Amino acid sequence: MKLHELFHILSNETRLKILTLLLEKEMCVCQILASIGTTQPNISQHLHVLKNHGIVKSRREDSFVYYSIDERFLEKYPFLITILERARKEYGVKAVNSCSLQNLSNKE
Repeated sequence: MKLHELFHILSNETRLKILTLLLEKEMCVCQILASIGTTQPNISQHLHVLKNHGIVKSRREDSFVYYSIDERFLEKYPFLITILERARKEYGVKAVNSCSLQNLSNKE
């Protein structure tokens, strides 16, 4: 990926917020949704962009898909850790530990 493409992807506030959350820990869509407060289709669309560019990766566990930042991406662009940490302070987003869907599936 060329740098101008990277900065274009990172120029979206929602994607930056998602990445600041994923820098902290792996999360499912409902956790990201609860942390950011936008719509599920919006979160999914931005995760799709981030995944297609190799910035995030996903894994499936039961009926949940968990997203995390791809370590190879951070190894290639280590300066992004500083940018994302600053964005986390600026936006003040906090990661939600669990989602209501996970709680429901654990009760069954």
